[in-house]
Amino acid sequence: MLYSEKLELFEKEHPCQFVTVDGARFRYILCGREGGKTLVLLNGGMNTLEMWMDYVDDLSQENRVLLFDYPQELRTNQELVVGMHGFFRRLDIREPIFVGASDGGMVSQIYVQKYPGETGGLILISTGGMDENTLKSLKRKYLLAPVMLWYMKRCNYEKLKPRLIKAGMSHLRNESAEEVAYAQNMFETIFKDYPQAKDVHISSLLADLMNQKPVTAADFEALQGKILLILPDQDFFSGQMQQDLIRLMHQPKIAYVSGGHLSTVLKTEDYLRTIHDFLDSLN
Repeated sequence: MLYSEKLELFEKEHPCQFVTVDGARFRYILCGREGGKTLVLLNGGMNTLEMWMDYVDDLSQENRVLLFDYPQELRTNQELVVGMHGFFRRLDIREPIFVGASDGGMVSQIYVQKYPGETGGLILISTGGMDENTLKSLKRKYLLAPVMLWYMKRCNYEKLKPRLIKAGMSHLRNESAEEVAYAQNMFETIFKDYPQAKDVHISSLLADLMNQKPVTAADFEALQGKILLILPDQDFFSGQMQQDLIRLMHQPKIAYVSGGHLSTVLKTEDYLRTIHDFLDSLN
């Protein structure tokens, strides 16, 4: 089934709710078993909660599951995690287990640093650490990010979309023909109605990652035994960045998987098995 076909079914079965907390409007889905662990799924760099649609029904059988888009009113990562904290309080969510992919994995680290002792666990997927070494590497890699952001705000966005789809597809690594077709349909579907303002917002948050105070291993000491890393062998984040992440996390459980940065949405069955095994170990 193509992404567009799954999306149509998902939207019917899981209509979004909206709530405004301290001036920030959250679009979200909250479902699953009351009394179970609360899993908070944090989006990657497209900032679309629908990236998790293949995870929701499976994970919500035994857990309470929250997914949401990062509100555009929250313009920095510090504002974002403060807004998330208030949002969780509104929904009576305490000690969430974050499942963070790519950018979401980095946001979860900022949250743990900001609110020590208030996180129940971390599942970090296809991401890097917010440590000093990784931030320096990302700053070098994205030296022109301010220029690109300036252009993003002023360009003819509809004409830019084919290039953005091509950039997304460049993350494929030895996937099957079926997976390539799924990814192509996914990016075309997302960008069909993707607003320029939303892209500017998430691009600003990504650029702002470089401005964050680096995390240290001390920030995650209390989570020892409660951290899972899922690391693709051909990821956007280099092997060195993966090693730096491992060193931060106090003997985390590590699952190495095949594929690239898009494996989170292309190989969901493998990821779900790994997540379930980890959650069972927390009982």
